Amino acid sequence: MNTQTNILPEVELTPEERFNDVVNKVEELVGNPLSSWAVAATIESIGIRDIDALKDFNYPTVFDLAEDVYTSLKKRYSKIDQVEEKEDIKLGDFRESLTMFLKYYSAGLLFSLPMISQIVAIILFQYALWAWLYFNEAQASVIAFGTIAAFVLTGGFIQVIGRLVSKYEGEENYFLAYKAIKRVLKLAIPFVLVSVAFLIGLNIVLPFYPLKMVFLAMVYLILISFMLLSSAVLYASGQRVIILVSVLAGTAVVIFGMEVLNLGIYISQWIGIISSIIISTIYFIFYYQIKIRTLRQQLFKQSLPSGEVSYYNNYRYFIYGFCYFTFLFTDRLLAWSTGEIIPPYIIWFNTPYELGMDWALISLILTVAVLEFSIQLFSKRIIPAQKKAKLSAIKFFNRSFKRLYVFQIILLLVVSVISILVTYYGVLSLRVFEDQVPEIKDFFANPITFKVFWMASIGYVFLVYGLLNSLFFFTMKRPEFVFYSIIPALAINLLVGFVCSRVISFEYATVGLIVGSITYAMISGYLARRFFRHLDYYYYSAY
Repeated sequence: MNTQTNILPEVELTPEERFNDVVNKVEELVGNPLSSWAVAATIESIGIRDIDALKDFNYPTVFDLAEDVYTSLKKRYSKIDQVEEKEDIKLGDFRESLTMFLKYYSAGLLFSLPMISQIVAIILFQYALWAWLYFNEAQASVIAFGTIAAFVLTGGFIQVIGRLVSKYEGEENYFLAYKAIKRVLKLAIPFVLVSVAFLIGLNIVLPFYPLKMVFLAMVYLILISFMLLSSAVLYASGQRVIILVSVLAGTAVVIFGMEVLNLGIYISQWIGIISSIIISTIYFIFYYQIKIRTLRQQLFKQSLPSGEVSYYNNYRYFIYGFCYFTFLFTDRLLAWSTGEIIPPYIIWFNTPYELGMDWALISLILTVAVLEFSIQLFSKRIIPAQKKAKLSAIKFFNRSFKRLYVFQIILLLVVSVISILVTYYGVLSLRVFEDQVPEIKDFFANPITFKVFWMASIGYVFLVYGLLNSLFFFTMKRPEFVFYSIIPALAINLLVGFVCSRVISFEYATVGLIVGSITYAMISGYLARRFFRHLDYYYYSAY
């Protein structure tokens, strides 16, 4: 809540005069508001609290005061503009929406190209930036451990970077965006290094891997963490093509190191990842420096909010990022830590299980791409609709966007089904080459791969629906709704996955993913209903 001082003058006024001052101030700030909820948000933003409403205006709460302020404004505007309530607010035509879908769905798929490039590299050369077909189970286990730890440890920082860059670049303030990036990285990099030191120390006290294996995992953890952080800056800045360029360049370095210099897989991959990090980092530094100097923003004295304020504004985003990436990998950690044969170490890579998850991941990527369209459509429609909406059309404003939301759900389900079928039959078509390519034959050799694919694909449908709701919440600056959804979902994923993987069989850790995703979808869906029922209030309170 905004803490600026009360708008009332210090001279003694009657309650009626105080009330009229508030009415005038609300009209000055928002003009023709959509509802008493919007008025309440505006009154709170100018520093009037429940205690002030009672003391200065004789109203029990701010919302009671807002009702009468809203009524007063309604009467004032009804003399100027009489609106008939006949139909919903039009949110654009089908042709325009289709054009936007093609544009933004393609943009969403662009984000998947770095991963696709890695799949292609493995098919053609047997290795990529941190994968190799001929890693044994021990090598695959520690590298997978380092990779998962990298995503989990940087997940919160990635989310905060996205939030801050989006905020400041939305204001075209590249100076503060760059300062915010540097502030986050100054926290993230030491955090990763301290975590590495902690894991090494923990392994010395409670050995879960031989020390040599741990050091190998930690090298990949550090390098992949730094690569994720630099890529997060580019993604948040809208420079997605550069992410692809950096990944392709790093992959080329790995190929050169293996095929020409014979450096071995570890050294080649480490140099490749470092090359990718250098390209990403140099690019975003030059990108922001050019933007800042072009707009001459360095000439003005600007500073970020204090550490305490930044913490309060961003801690929910950080926790969400941490929980989301932990959620994504929970089933793997549970499946890889049990089995018919006790794993030799705490986490032991299971190839058939991982192949099934990677197979399902393709369908997830094809589905997630639609979220780019959904949020762009919502953002594009809401401002013109708000300008058209009159006092008497509040319910039609909210109802129109509820219909838009339902349309997004239907579109998401359709894309999900198509993505799963295309992924399943597309990969299955490769079986015609299994006699010529041993790796393809090995891929389809174990029925667990098929079982895991179908279970994970179902879980991912509910997960993407939860992500759709979360995007709407983030857009209207309601991270607490996401916070309330992801934490119970993670707990359910962990609990159900643990029980199923231990009581039934290791591959049923995927049931935890399904039930956790359903939990995420149900809680976020319930909150989304309330969100769209009072969208006018959440819109005004967000800006």
